[in-house]
Amino acid sequence: MKHLFFVLSIISIIFTLSCSSGKDSASRKSERKVNNSEIGTVETEGGELLNISGYSKDNEVMRKMKMLDEDFINCYKNVIKIGKAENIDIHFSFEIDSEGFFDGIDIVKVPSKEANKIARCIKKEMESVGVRPGNQRIADYRLSYKLVKGTKKTETKKSKMNDLRSKKLASLAQMQKFKECYESRKAKNPKIQGKFTLKFTVAQDGEVYDIKLRNNTLTDKYVINCVITELEDTVFPQGESDDEVEVNFNFTATSANPRPDKPRKSLSL
Repeated sequence: MKHLFFVLSIISIIFTLSCSSGKDSASRKSERKVNNSEIGTVETEGGELLNISGYSKDNEVMRKMKMLDEDFINCYKNVIKIGKAENIDIHFSFEIDSEGFFDGIDIVKVPSKEANKIARCIKKEMESVGVRPGNQRIADYRLSYKLVKGTKKTETKKSKMNDLRSKKLASLAQMQKFKECYESRKAKNPKIQGKFTLKFTVAQDGEVYDIKLRNNTLTDKYVINCVITELEDTVFPQGESDDEVEVNFNFTATSANPRPDKPRKSLSL
């Protein structure tokens, strides 16, 4: 009888430990699930890569706030300009009323005007979020935008100036056909002097149009007409951007190397 009692006691202890271990394991799994603050990674139009995460001690708030992931992204994109992405942390504190809605949402001090705009945008979306009713309480939520990969201004400028269209514009003054307009006329009239500017636009497909003569002090119309004709026949490569390019081509008759002004984009890139 004593032997049987001893065996039953051992079985009881093992069963108790097994249940306790199962509960602990389930609790840890639940905790890991709740504490998973990762919301997602998003790439902005400027190429910056952002990691978005949020955390609250309130498990229900954690789950519900993840439903606003698209709003987190849109609020950020609508405020932060391209190429200006930055790390931003936002802290909200609020009450959960008896119906489960977030009430009295307060934006704790934020580091910048941009962060405050993003916070106000998200606050509007939070006002429509609700959890299970019946448990009034105070809660908070911390939202973090972490810049994983940025776009430096120097890199952006370099990539724009390295496209084929920009390279051809930069070499415009070195094109032999424009030099010949002046050199062929100079042989007959060595005293040609003066200068002029041709303002023109390069379309998205590389075609030149809207050529206008500006600041002309050159009396030899042949040179001017020759340069305009050659320019009209010039086709530039399509640029990496979809914008048109506005160019001022300065031609000086006393120089064998007329130089164009730096191209100006008609739209900000």
